[in-house]
Amino acid sequence: MPAHPDPPPPTPVGEADSPMDTGRSGRRPSGEAWGHVRELLTYWRARWPEALVRLGLVAPLAIWAVLVIALAGGVGGHPSPVRWMVALTWLPVFLALALGFRNRARTVVALGLWSAPVVSFFLLLSPSNDRNWEAPSSRTAHATIDGTWVTLHDIRDFRYDAHGSWAPNWYDATYDLAELEETWFVLTEFGELDGLAHVMVSFQFAGGRYVVISVEIRRQEGEVYSPLGGAFRQYELMYVVADERDAIGLRTLVHGDPTWVIPMNAGPEASRAFFMDMVERVNELHQQPAWYNTIFASCASSLADHYERVNEVRLGWDRRIFLPGFGDELLEELDLLPPGMDRAEVRRRFRVNERAVADGGSERFSRAIRSARADLNPSNAPTSDAIEPASGRVDQGGG
Repeated sequence: MPAHPDPPPPTPVGEADSPMDTGRSGRRPSGEAWGHVRELLTYWRARWPEALVRLGLVAPLAIWAVLVIALAGGVGGHPSPVRWMVALTWLPVFLALALGFRNRARTVVALGLWSAPVVSFFLLLSPSNDRNWEAPSSRTAHATIDGTWVTLHDIRDFRYDAHGSWAPNWYDATYDLAELEETWFVLTEFGELDGLAHVMVSFQFAGGRYVVISVEIRRQEGEVYSPLGGAFRQYELMYVVADERDAIGLRTLVHGDPTWVIPMNAGPEASRAFFMDMVERVNELHQQPAWYNTIFASCASSLADHYERVNEVRLGWDRRIFLPGFGDELLEELDLLPPGMDRAEVRRRFRVNERAVADGGSERFSRAIRSARADLNPSNAPTSDAIEPASGRVDQGGG
């Protein structure tokens, strides 16, 4: 009688490593699949501390991937329901992969393969200077430099109303670095939470001439600012070079945001170095766009970067940079407030809203909002009413 071959030994229960181990057929009967799921649940129930560690390690990656899919490259302030639906389908898959393999190496490989398309999509997003820009963002300033003379092109000089309309205007102006007299720190609060604010810098030249450089998002038509979107490449970075009646007038006369214009305790040499470092960045962005980032490339963090380069110091991770409403507190620590004045006195003396409203945005706007400085030190007040316009404009061009 011919001998019968021995039957193959049965596969021990739980030997398959994951729901993906389905045998030669590539398919697992539904009952067997559910049985394997139950085995995994039993396995992780007995090892729940390790399961929590895995989920804790995977959760940040999963949340980041969801936000990238939902937000990255989208129109700021206008979330897409379709993208959110797609994004949320990735979350349970991430969590399933975290516990779907008992072997840690296989878990890492599976998560890497699942994450790769999202990471690639994010890294391949490129900023652009060619989009459907809102009118105030339609031009990027740039500078030509000839020795100590700096000509700034496309200085923004818009006038705004409470209905969201504006009268566009741009001009060019030439400044002599030897005539840079003072730097002013502009802080304007918005929102209900402490620390939310926008900060910018105004440079004062001889003859009552001022120019503001403000680090902002470059808005496309219809975009609104979202801090979350700003962390996920929804906005390009823009260095707005503006007339004070535009940059400060918008916030005081239209938005009504509490605004302080604070003289900085920085000498002319430091002011010139800071100004030129910002001008170089203006030119870089005119040629090569970059992404805005809520944390690493915002209004305050960009100013901190310039300060670090000019002074060859490191400010480190500081909440007052990431919550710029406390920026004057940092200035006090760096000894950049007016001599003999603390933060409370600066806040009391240099708030400009009432003076800005009283002036209404006239040619004397810059002088009017600084009347507190004239009271503090009369030698800084203009000696004649025949001062130049606040913009210090030359080569005026239409918008």
